[in-house]
Amino acid sequence: MNASSLPDVPDFVALHQGFTTLTPGQKADLRRVAEPDDLLMTPALYRLFPGQRPNAQHLRLAFLLPWCDHAAHSQPLARQLPERNVTEMRVIQIARAEPDADVIQLRRLVMHIKPTVDWNEFGKTLWFWGAHSKRKFVEDFYLAQYATSKGKH
Repeated sequence: MNASSLPDVPDFVALHQGFTTLTPGQKADLRRVAEPDDLLMTPALYRLFPGQRPNAQHLRLAFLLPWCDHAAHSQPLARQLPERNVTEMRVIQIARAEPDADVIQLRRLVMHIKPTVDWNEFGKTLWFWGAHSKRKFVEDFYLAQYATSKGKH
């Protein structure tokens, strides 16, 4: 079952494509916000989700959308982090942070490394962001870190 077949779950790849069709000014408006709730007064948010009343899940998506390119079958974000020299302290800090602070820290990270993700998968992670997603994020990081160090021997 894919995400778009779940009720009320957007097509994350189509959402990314919709972002690419926004004007440069609309994209800049999304990049400029400091916190997810700031998006509620940003017209570009409503262009991304026409006819919908955005909730926290929509805000998380729009908050990260400008900072991650899309390529199908890309490695999950957390698995890309060891090769980008992201420390375990930063990953744990994101996982332990309270709501909104966690997403703000995650955005700072992706702004720094400018990853390419599979929006079908990354979108699901953001849509269902919570304790389970954070744990999987940490596990993926450590699994990738182990695979990287094992490959160096």
